[in-house]
Amino acid sequence: MRRLLVLAMAAVAFAAEPAARVLEHHGKWESGYGEHFFNIVGQVKNTGTRPLTYIKLRVDALDDHKKVVASTETYNESASALAVADLDAATKAQVRAHLKPVAPGAEEAFRAGFLRDETPAFTDYRVTVVETPTANAP
Repeated sequence: MRRLLVLAMAAVAFAAEPAARVLEHHGKWESGYGEHFFNIVGQVKNTGTRPLTYIKLRVDALDDHKKVVASTETYNESASALAVADLDAATKAQVRAHLKPVAPGAEEAFRAGFLRDETPAFTDYRVTVVETPTANAP
């Protein structure tokens, strides 16, 4: 019975392995075109064994107590068009249909940001992979 429980726990742990992970990220305040913004750039990697349609990330701005004060979503660079806020469902589906899959082991850049005028004060941020759909096989 104990061995069965250990095997079940191992299966759950294996199933929970992420298909992608953030390799690195850096954020800093910048200004341009009359705006001040916190710009975050980084690299994400497909750590799974199957191609991914895209890698969706959430970036949370955190206050001194690690409480989330603002969030934004972004995608790996080749899928960045999906981050456009006012795309209707049909246009998003069309964009998804033309994405180049992220191959196993491949790395891509990502970018996100917060406008100073639209974001409460924050002292830190975190980047989390939130969605990694498997690409359809050709």
